[in-house]
Amino acid sequence: MRRTAVVTMTAVVLGAGVGLTAVPANAAPTQKRVTKKWSTFDGKKGSIWRTIKGDGTYTRNGDKITISGWIRDTKKNGWSPTIQFRVWRGGKWHHSVHRGVEYVSTKLPADQKFNYKVNRFWSTTGTHLQVREGASKSTSSKVVRVGPWKKLF
Repeated sequence: MRRTAVVTMTAVVLGAGVGLTAVPANAAPTQKRVTKKWSTFDGKKGSIWRTIKGDGTYTRNGDKITISGWIRDTKKNGWSPTIQFRVWRGGKWHHSVHRGVEYVSTKLPADQKFNYKVNRFWSTTGTHLQVREGASKSTSSKVVRVGPWKKLF
């Protein structure tokens, strides 16, 4: 009888311990997928930033970020738009390349009225995201002017 009581008591204690350590699947923290809109600053009237635009959406899934959208030039004026992003990761900023539109035949930046869809500007990880516009002269692919950073999150 004493053995039966000890075995039963041990089984109950072990069973209770397993019950306390088991965590249901729905109790784990979930990472929500969030999609939001982004856009660059609208420049001052008469400036090159007024004719260069970028907008679209970004999707966050935990710390993973995917950005898509449009590059827009509203006027032929000698400047071609670029868009650049940066994320905060590992204690420092990481920058994307400047993404612009160029003519296939000359490889020079496009300077005309256009709306160019970019399915994926950048796919990365990070805890903060910012965007800015850049401008290239239509005679050179070098980005010569950049606008201020705009905080997205």
